[in-house]
Amino acid sequence: MIKINKIIIVLQLLILQSLISNGQIINISDKLTVTKLSENVYIHTCDKSNGIIYSDKGEAIIVSTPPSDEVTEELINWTTKQLNAKIIGYVIDRWHPDAMEGLDVVRKQGIKSYSYELTRTIAKEKGLPVPDIGFDPKLELKVGDKKIICHYFGPAHTSDGIVVWIPDEKVLFGGNEVRNYNGWVGNIADADIEKWPETIEKVKQEYGSAEIVIPGHGIHGGSELLDYTINLYKPNKWKEVLQNHSIKRLPVFNDFGDIFEIAEQDSINGNSRFLKEAIVFVDNDNRYIKVESPLIEHNVEGKSIKSEFGRLQIFEKSKGINNPTTDVYYKRLIINLRDDEVGIVIIMKEIL
Repeated sequence: MIKINKIIIVLQLLILQSLISNGQIINISDKLTVTKLSENVYIHTCDKSNGIIYSDKGEAIIVSTPPSDEVTEELINWTTKQLNAKIIGYVIDRWHPDAMEGLDVVRKQGIKSYSYELTRTIAKEKGLPVPDIGFDPKLELKVGDKKIICHYFGPAHTSDGIVVWIPDEKVLFGGNEVRNYNGWVGNIADADIEKWPETIEKVKQEYGSAEIVIPGHGIHGGSELLDYTINLYKPNKWKEVLQNHSIKRLPVFNDFGDIFEIAEQDSINGNSRFLKEAIVFVDNDNRYIKVESPLIEHNVEGKSIKSEFGRLQIFEKSKGINNPTTDVYYKRLIINLRDDEVGIVIIMKEIL
């Protein structure tokens, strides 16, 4: 029994040691933390902005500078002393300050810097420090006996943002091209919203086997962050409908998948939402239904719409908004979406 207890204690200690060493957060200063993912990979974080350190056989490459010279110097010093590694390269993943603000410090330390060629062009145009060596669209760098791959796939958060792949670790640094769970759409001042999901689709095709994906901000995850980002920026199916009908943004503006609500006010009673001065769109295969009424009841769980009076229009998606196949005023309307071969039921008591 004593022997078994000793074995259990040893196993518990080994598990605890693994938890501490992998995912351990190290406070370098009040502004800089480092998270250990493995013996070779670390995330550095300052002001919620992430970058990575990759080391092997006494060499290291850092990706993305912290957003200040002071913290960049702290990061370089920590990597050199604590990892006992010579920094042989610094990768700049985009032109924004939270990726290259510390480039002057990198240069003073005599460390070579790399970036996508467009990043160098933008830096020159804006009078910013320019990374030493450019590539287009892909660069492989050796670190000890390992390698990292810097790869540009297209515009997203910025026109020049890259991802960095560590094949031996199955780690992908997505930078600001990839969003963390529950992350905002974020700063889109320099973004290409239309191309963003297409770019990440390409990243997924190439590096979808990643076991760890590190976003530019927030907590890291797995390859599901790629899908999350794609869906975050993918055009919503209601976008064209709302634009075509010149729908203005009202206080109630909710997407429930196959039902979209727009209203001046709403209230909730059980599973039902009561919408005042409302327009509701219902998606049904190759057509959509538009209901306008002073009061609409939307049962979310039952996927139903009820209204005492108002206007009902039915549009074939292929024919556009100028040719509704049905356009009537009604008394007593019930619309019910069904999960069977019928699909939808539209019942009216009276047509005016």
